[in-house]
Amino acid sequence: MANVKVLETVADLSALREEWEELASRCPEHRLSQRYRWAAVAWRTVAAPRGRRLHILTLRSGGRLVGVWALVSHLDKGLRVVRQLGAESSEYTEPLVEPGPHQGEWFERLWKAVRPLGDLLFMPHVRSDSPLARLTGRFCLRCFVDNELNAPQILRAAYPDWEAYLATVTTSHRSNLRRKRRRLSDLGKVTFRREVTPVDPATIDAILAHKQAWIERRGYNNEWLAQREYRDFLCAMTSDPQAPGSLCLFLLCVDDTPVAFQIDAVDDRRIEGLIGCQDPAWGRYSTGELLLQDSLQWAFQHNRDIDFRIGDESYKSAWARLDCLTFNCLVGLSLRGMAVVWLRKVAEGLQTLRFRLGLGRLRHVLRRR
Repeated sequence: MANVKVLETVADLSALREEWEELASRCPEHRLSQRYRWAAVAWRTVAAPRGRRLHILTLRSGGRLVGVWALVSHLDKGLRVVRQLGAESSEYTEPLVEPGPHQGEWFERLWKAVRPLGDLLFMPHVRSDSPLARLTGRFCLRCFVDNELNAPQILRAAYPDWEAYLATVTTSHRSNLRRKRRRLSDLGKVTFRREVTPVDPATIDAILAHKQAWIERRGYNNEWLAQREYRDFLCAMTSDPQAPGSLCLFLLCVDDTPVAFQIDAVDDRRIEGLIGCQDPAWGRYSTGELLLQDSLQWAFQHNRDIDFRIGDESYKSAWARLDCLTFNCLVGLSLRGMAVVWLRKVAEGLQTLRFRLGLGRLRHVLRRR
Protein backbone atom coordinates (compact mmCIF):
# COMPACT_ATOMS: atom_id res chain seq x y z
CA MET A 1 0.00 0.00 0.00
CA ALA A 2 1.47 3.35 -1.06
CA ASN A 3 1.13 6.23 1.37
CA VAL A 4 1.12 9.96 0.59
CA LYS A 5 2.64 12.51 2.94
CA VAL A 6 2.67 16.28 2.57
CA LEU A 7 5.89 18.06 3.57
CA GLU A 8 5.85 21.83 3.98
CA THR A 9 9.27 23.09 5.10
CA VAL A 10 12.48 23.96 3.28
CA ALA A 11 14.29 21.51 5.55
CA ASP A 12 11.96 18.76 4.30
CA LEU A 13 12.80 19.73 0.71
CA SER A 14 16.56 19.57 1.38
CA ALA A 15 16.27 16.24 3.18
CA LEU A 16 14.67 14.67 0.08
CA ARG A 17 17.62 15.38 -2.21
CA GLU A 18 19.28 11.96 -2.23
CA GLU A 19 16.03 9.96 -2.42
CA TRP A 20 14.67 12.30 -5.09
CA GLU A 21 17.72 11.83 -7.27
CA GLU A 22 17.58 8.05 -6.79
CA LEU A 23 13.92 8.10 -7.86
CA ALA A 24 14.83 10.12 -10.97
CA SER A 25 17.48 7.52 -11.84
CA ARG A 26 14.73 4.85 -11.86
CA CYS A 27 12.56 6.98 -14.20
CA PRO A 28 14.26 6.83 -17.63
CA GLU A 29 11.70 9.24 -19.16
CA HIS A 30 12.13 11.96 -16.52
CA ARG A 31 12.79 15.56 -17.48
CA LEU A 32 15.18 18.04 -15.94
CA SER A 33 12.20 19.99 -14.59
CA GLN A 34 11.22 16.96 -12.50
CA ARG A 35 14.53 16.71 -10.67
CA TYR A 36 15.49 17.95 -7.22
CA ARG A 37 17.80 20.75 -8.39
CA TRP A 38 15.07 22.34 -10.51
CA ALA A 39 12.68 22.40 -7.54
CA ALA A 40 15.27 23.59 -5.03
CA VAL A 41 16.50 26.44 -7.23
CA ALA A 42 12.93 27.40 -8.18
CA TRP A 43 11.97 27.61 -4.52
CA ARG A 44 14.94 29.85 -3.70
CA THR A 45 14.70 32.16 -6.73
CA VAL A 46 11.01 32.19 -7.70
CA ALA A 47 8.55 30.75 -5.19
CA ALA A 48 9.97 32.07 -1.91
CA PRO A 49 10.45 35.65 -3.22
CA ARG A 50 6.83 35.59 -4.41
CA GLY A 51 5.57 34.47 -1.00
CA ARG A 52 4.42 31.04 -2.09
CA ARG A 53 3.58 28.29 0.41
CA LEU A 54 5.45 25.01 -0.05
CA HIS A 55 3.71 21.62 -0.37
CA ILE A 56 5.79 18.55 -1.30
CA LEU A 57 3.72 15.43 -1.92
CA THR A 58 5.75 12.28 -1.34
CA LEU A 59 4.50 8.80 -2.14
CA ARG A 60 6.15 5.77 -0.56
CA SER A 61 5.66 2.07 -1.13
CA GLY A 62 7.36 -0.28 1.31
CA GLY A 63 9.32 2.69 2.64
CA ARG A 64 10.80 3.49 -0.82
CA LEU A 65 10.07 6.85 -2.43
CA VAL A 66 8.10 6.07 -5.61
CA GLY A 67 6.57 9.45 -6.34
CA VAL A 68 7.14 13.14 -5.61
CA TRP A 69 5.21 16.22 -6.67
CA ALA A 70 6.58 19.55 -5.48
CA LEU A 71 3.82 22.15 -5.34
CA VAL A 72 3.34 25.70 -4.10
CA SER A 73 0.24 27.75 -3.37
CA HIS A 74 -0.77 31.37 -3.10
CA LEU A 75 -3.91 33.45 -2.59
CA ASP A 76 -5.55 35.00 -5.65
CA LYS A 77 -8.77 36.96 -5.17
CA GLY A 78 -9.53 35.08 -1.97
CA LEU A 79 -8.92 31.63 -3.46
CA ARG A 80 -5.88 29.46 -2.72
CA VAL A 81 -4.34 28.40 -6.01
CA VAL A 82 -1.97 25.44 -6.15
CA ARG A 83 0.57 24.85 -8.92
CA GLN A 84 3.76 22.89 -9.55
CA LEU A 85 6.93 24.30 -8.02
CA GLY A 86 9.13 25.59 -10.83
CA ALA A 87 10.22 28.66 -12.73
CA GLU A 88 6.53 29.40 -13.47
CA SER A 89 7.41 29.80 -17.12
CA SER A 90 7.14 27.14 -19.82
CA GLU A 91 7.98 23.88 -18.07
CA TYR A 92 5.58 20.96 -18.32
CA THR A 93 3.40 20.01 -15.37
CA GLU A 94 3.93 16.41 -14.28
CA PRO A 95 4.78 14.59 -11.04
CA LEU A 96 7.81 12.31 -10.93
CA VAL A 97 6.46 8.76 -10.49
CA GLU A 98 8.36 5.50 -10.77
CA PRO A 99 7.27 3.47 -13.83
CA GLY A 100 5.76 0.05 -13.41
CA PRO A 101 2.43 -1.74 -13.04
CA HIS A 102 1.27 0.60 -10.25
CA GLN A 103 2.21 3.88 -11.90
CA GLY A 104 -1.36 4.79 -12.86
CA GLU A 105 -2.60 4.10 -9.33
CA TRP A 106 0.25 6.17 -7.84
CA PHE A 107 -0.49 9.12 -10.13
CA GLU A 108 -4.10 9.06 -8.98
CA ARG A 109 -3.10 8.98 -5.31
CA LEU A 110 -0.95 12.07 -5.76
CA TRP A 111 -3.74 13.73 -7.75
CA LYS A 112 -6.28 13.15 -4.96
CA ALA A 113 -3.80 14.26 -2.27
CA VAL A 114 -3.80 17.77 -3.78
CA ARG A 115 -7.46 18.40 -2.95
CA PRO A 116 -7.03 19.52 0.69
CA LEU A 117 -4.30 22.02 -0.25
CA GLY A 118 -6.45 24.75 -1.79
CA ASP A 119 -9.38 25.79 -3.95
CA LEU A 120 -7.89 25.48 -7.44
CA LEU A 121 -5.07 23.50 -9.01
CA PHE A 122 -3.51 25.28 -11.98
CA MET A 123 -1.59 22.94 -14.30
CA PRO A 124 0.04 24.73 -17.25
CA HIS A 125 1.50 22.86 -20.21
CA VAL A 126 0.20 19.34 -19.56
CA ARG A 127 1.38 17.00 -22.29
CA SER A 128 -1.40 14.95 -23.89
CA ASP A 129 0.82 11.84 -23.81
CA SER A 130 1.28 11.99 -20.02
CA PRO A 131 -0.59 10.02 -17.33
CA LEU A 132 -1.67 13.36 -15.89
CA ALA A 133 -3.58 14.12 -19.10
CA ARG A 134 -5.47 10.85 -18.76
CA LEU A 135 -6.47 11.81 -15.22
CA THR A 136 -7.88 15.14 -16.40
CA GLY A 137 -10.00 13.17 -18.84
CA ARG A 138 -11.33 10.90 -16.10
CA PHE A 139 -12.13 13.81 -13.79
CA CYS A 140 -13.32 16.14 -16.55
CA LEU A 141 -16.20 17.57 -14.47
CA ARG A 142 -13.61 19.14 -12.19
CA CYS A 143 -11.40 20.42 -15.02
CA PHE A 144 -11.42 23.37 -17.36
CA VAL A 145 -9.02 22.93 -20.27
CA ASP A 146 -7.80 25.72 -22.54
CA ASN A 147 -4.75 27.14 -24.33
CA GLU A 148 -4.13 24.05 -26.42
CA LEU A 149 -0.75 24.33 -28.16
CA ASN A 150 1.60 21.96 -29.93
CA ALA A 151 5.07 21.07 -28.71
CA PRO A 152 7.09 20.10 -31.84
CA GLN A 153 9.70 17.36 -31.43
CA ILE A 154 12.14 15.02 -33.16
CA LEU A 155 12.59 11.40 -32.07
CA ARG A 156 16.21 10.34 -32.41
CA ALA A 157 15.32 6.65 -32.81
CA ALA A 158 13.40 7.40 -36.02
CA TYR A 159 16.64 8.08 -37.94
CA PRO A 160 19.85 6.06 -38.23
CA ASP A 161 22.07 9.17 -38.11
CA TRP A 162 22.20 12.93 -38.56
CA GLU A 163 22.62 12.75 -42.32
CA ALA A 164 19.47 10.63 -42.66
CA TYR A 165 17.48 13.14 -40.65
CA LEU A 166 18.97 16.16 -42.43
CA ALA A 167 17.81 14.68 -45.75
CA THR A 168 14.20 15.21 -44.54
CA VAL A 169 14.73 18.99 -44.30
CA THR A 170 13.71 20.88 -47.41
CA THR A 171 16.40 21.43 -50.02
CA SER A 172 15.83 25.19 -50.01
CA HIS A 173 16.25 25.41 -46.23
CA ARG A 174 19.49 23.41 -46.28
CA SER A 175 20.86 25.47 -49.18
CA ASN A 176 20.00 28.71 -47.42
CA LEU A 177 21.79 27.61 -44.24
CA ARG A 178 24.88 26.52 -46.20
CA ARG A 179 24.97 29.90 -47.92
CA LYS A 180 24.62 31.79 -44.61
CA ARG A 181 27.35 29.68 -43.00
CA ARG A 182 29.75 30.34 -45.90
CA ARG A 183 29.12 34.08 -45.67
CA LEU A 184 29.68 33.98 -41.91
CA SER A 185 32.91 31.99 -42.35
CA ASP A 186 34.27 34.77 -44.54
CA LEU A 187 34.30 36.99 -41.43
CA GLY A 188 36.21 34.60 -39.18
CA LYS A 189 36.41 31.12 -37.73
CA VAL A 190 32.91 29.82 -36.89
CA THR A 191 32.75 27.47 -33.89
CA PHE A 192 30.02 25.75 -31.90
CA ARG A 193 30.47 24.83 -28.27
CA ARG A 194 28.71 23.81 -25.10
CA GLU A 195 29.74 26.07 -22.23
CA VAL A 196 31.36 24.06 -19.41
CA THR A 197 32.21 26.95 -17.07
CA PRO A 198 29.80 29.01 -14.92
CA VAL A 199 27.79 31.41 -17.06
CA ASP A 200 28.26 35.09 -16.29
CA PRO A 201 24.95 36.67 -15.16
CA ALA A 202 25.68 39.47 -17.65
CA THR A 203 25.41 36.87 -20.42
CA ILE A 204 21.99 35.81 -19.10
CA ASP A 205 20.92 39.46 -19.06
CA ALA A 206 22.02 39.89 -22.68
CA ILE A 207 20.18 36.72 -23.78
CA LEU A 208 16.97 37.84 -22.10
CA ALA A 209 17.25 41.33 -23.58
CA HIS A 210 17.78 39.96 -27.10
CA LYS A 211 14.86 37.56 -26.71
CA GLN A 212 12.55 40.22 -25.29
CA ALA A 213 13.36 42.55 -28.17
CA TRP A 214 12.66 39.74 -30.67
CA ILE A 215 9.28 39.05 -29.03
CA GLU A 216 8.30 42.72 -29.07
CA ARG A 217 9.27 43.13 -32.73
CA ARG A 218 6.89 40.33 -33.64
CA GLY A 219 4.06 41.53 -31.45
CA TYR A 220 4.08 38.43 -29.24
CA ASN A 221 3.17 38.40 -25.56
CA ASN A 222 5.26 36.77 -22.82
CA GLU A 223 4.33 37.14 -19.16
CA TRP A 224 7.44 35.72 -17.52
CA LEU A 225 10.48 36.45 -19.71
CA ALA A 226 11.10 39.94 -18.27
CA GLN A 227 10.51 38.97 -14.65
CA ARG A 228 13.40 39.27 -12.22
CA GLU A 229 12.68 35.90 -10.63
CA TYR A 230 12.99 34.09 -13.96
CA ARG A 231 16.31 35.79 -14.63
CA ASP A 232 17.57 34.73 -11.18
CA PHE A 233 16.41 31.18 -11.84
CA LEU A 234 18.39 30.99 -15.10
CA CYS A 235 21.48 32.47 -13.43
CA ALA A 236 21.34 29.90 -10.64
CA MET A 237 20.68 26.98 -13.00
CA THR A 238 23.70 27.87 -15.18
CA SER A 239 26.06 28.81 -12.33
CA ASP A 240 27.52 25.28 -12.14
CA PRO A 241 27.21 23.46 -15.51
CA GLN A 242 28.84 20.34 -14.06
CA ALA A 243 26.22 19.89 -11.32
CA PRO A 244 23.55 17.26 -12.02
CA GLY A 245 20.33 18.86 -13.20
CA SER A 246 21.87 22.10 -14.48
CA LEU A 247 20.88 23.97 -17.62
CA CYS A 248 23.27 24.12 -20.59
CA LEU A 249 24.39 27.06 -22.66
CA PHE A 250 25.27 26.47 -26.31
CA LEU A 251 27.14 29.16 -28.24
CA LEU A 252 27.91 29.95 -31.85
CA CYS A 253 31.05 32.07 -32.09
CA VAL A 254 32.97 33.93 -34.75
CA ASP A 255 36.63 34.20 -33.72
CA ASP A 256 35.58 33.50 -30.10
CA THR A 257 32.93 36.25 -30.18
CA PRO A 258 29.48 34.81 -29.29
CA VAL A 259 26.95 35.69 -31.98
CA ALA A 260 24.09 33.37 -30.98
CA PHE A 261 22.99 31.80 -27.69
CA GLN A 262 20.80 28.87 -26.69
CA ILE A 263 19.85 27.80 -23.16
CA ASP A 264 18.64 24.19 -23.08
CA ALA A 265 17.60 21.57 -20.56
CA VAL A 266 19.64 18.45 -21.35
CA ASP A 267 18.89 15.17 -19.60
CA ASP A 268 19.80 11.57 -20.35
CA ARG A 269 16.99 11.21 -22.89
CA ARG A 270 16.45 14.55 -24.61
CA ILE A 271 17.38 18.16 -25.17
CA GLU A 272 14.67 20.75 -24.50
CA GLY A 273 14.98 24.24 -25.96
CA LEU A 274 14.26 26.98 -23.41
CA ILE A 275 15.59 30.23 -24.89
CA GLY A 276 17.41 30.83 -28.15
CA CYS A 277 18.46 34.18 -29.58
CA GLN A 278 21.04 35.88 -31.74
CA ASP A 279 22.97 39.11 -31.48
CA PRO A 280 20.99 41.51 -33.72
CA ALA A 281 24.25 42.82 -35.17
CA TRP A 282 24.73 39.41 -36.81
CA GLY A 283 21.10 38.90 -37.75
CA ARG A 284 21.66 39.02 -41.52
CA TYR A 285 23.58 35.74 -41.21
CA SER A 286 20.77 33.93 -39.35
CA THR A 287 23.20 32.96 -36.60
CA GLY A 288 20.37 31.78 -34.35
CA GLU A 289 19.24 29.31 -37.02
CA LEU A 290 22.82 28.12 -37.57
CA LEU A 291 23.23 27.55 -33.84
CA LEU A 292 19.96 25.62 -33.77
CA GLN A 293 21.22 23.39 -36.57
CA ASP A 294 24.48 22.72 -34.71
CA SER A 295 22.67 21.94 -31.45
CA LEU A 296 20.36 19.49 -33.26
CA GLN A 297 23.40 17.75 -34.73
CA TRP A 298 24.92 17.62 -31.23
CA ALA A 299 21.72 16.01 -29.95
CA PHE A 300 21.87 13.35 -32.67
CA GLN A 301 25.51 12.62 -31.93
CA HIS A 302 24.67 12.18 -28.24
CA ASN A 303 21.51 10.11 -28.91
CA ARG A 304 19.05 12.65 -27.54
CA ASP A 305 15.50 13.36 -28.66
CA ILE A 306 14.73 17.02 -29.35
CA ASP A 307 11.82 18.84 -27.74
CA PHE A 308 11.27 22.33 -29.18
CA ARG A 309 8.70 22.94 -26.42
CA ILE A 310 5.48 24.88 -26.66
CA GLY A 311 4.62 26.93 -29.73
CA ASP A 312 4.20 26.65 -33.51
CA GLU A 313 6.85 29.16 -34.59
CA SER A 314 7.97 28.70 -38.18
CA TYR A 315 11.58 27.91 -37.30
CA LYS A 316 10.36 24.91 -35.30
CA SER A 317 8.18 23.53 -38.09
CA ALA A 318 11.17 23.70 -40.44
CA TRP A 319 12.92 21.09 -38.29
CA ALA A 320 10.33 19.16 -36.27
CA ARG A 321 8.58 16.07 -37.63
CA LEU A 322 6.13 15.35 -34.79
CA ASP A 323 3.88 17.34 -32.47
CA CYS A 324 2.58 16.64 -28.99
CA LEU A 325 -0.52 18.57 -27.94
CA THR A 326 -0.25 20.44 -24.65
CA PHE A 327 -2.92 22.26 -22.68
CA ASN A 328 -3.53 24.27 -19.54
CA CYS A 329 -5.90 22.78 -16.99
CA LEU A 330 -7.68 24.42 -14.07
CA VAL A 331 -8.98 21.91 -11.53
CA GLY A 332 -11.61 22.64 -8.88
CA LEU A 333 -10.46 21.32 -5.51
CA SER A 334 -13.09 22.88 -3.23
CA LEU A 335 -16.71 23.92 -3.76
CA ARG A 336 -15.57 27.48 -4.42
CA GLY A 337 -12.98 26.22 -6.83
CA MET A 338 -15.55 24.08 -8.61
CA ALA A 339 -17.75 27.16 -8.99
CA VAL A 340 -14.89 28.95 -10.77
CA VAL A 341 -14.35 25.97 -13.07
CA TRP A 342 -18.01 25.76 -13.99
CA LEU A 343 -18.25 29.51 -14.59
CA ARG A 344 -15.34 29.12 -17.01
CA LYS A 345 -17.10 26.22 -18.72
CA VAL A 346 -20.34 28.21 -19.05
CA ALA A 347 -18.51 31.26 -20.42
CA GLU A 348 -16.71 29.11 -22.98
CA GLY A 349 -19.98 27.44 -23.98
CA LEU A 350 -21.70 30.80 -24.46
CA GLN A 351 -18.81 32.06 -26.56
CA THR A 352 -18.99 28.96 -28.74
CA LEU A 353 -22.76 29.38 -29.08
CA ARG A 354 -22.41 33.04 -30.11
CA PHE A 355 -19.84 32.08 -32.71
CA ARG A 356 -22.05 29.36 -34.15
CA LEU A 357 -25.10 31.64 -34.24
CA GLY A 358 -23.08 34.39 -35.88
CA LEU A 359 -21.70 31.95 -38.43
CA GLY A 360 -25.23 30.69 -39.09
CA ARG A 361 -26.48 34.22 -39.80
CA LEU A 362 -23.52 34.81 -42.09
CA ARG A 363 -24.34 31.66 -44.06
CA HIS A 364 -27.98 32.80 -44.33
CA VAL A 365 -26.92 36.20 -45.72
CA LEU A 366 -24.54 34.56 -48.19
CA ARG A 367 -27.29 32.19 -49.44
CA ARG A 368 -29.68 35.13 -49.97
CA ARG A 369 -27.05 36.88 -52.04
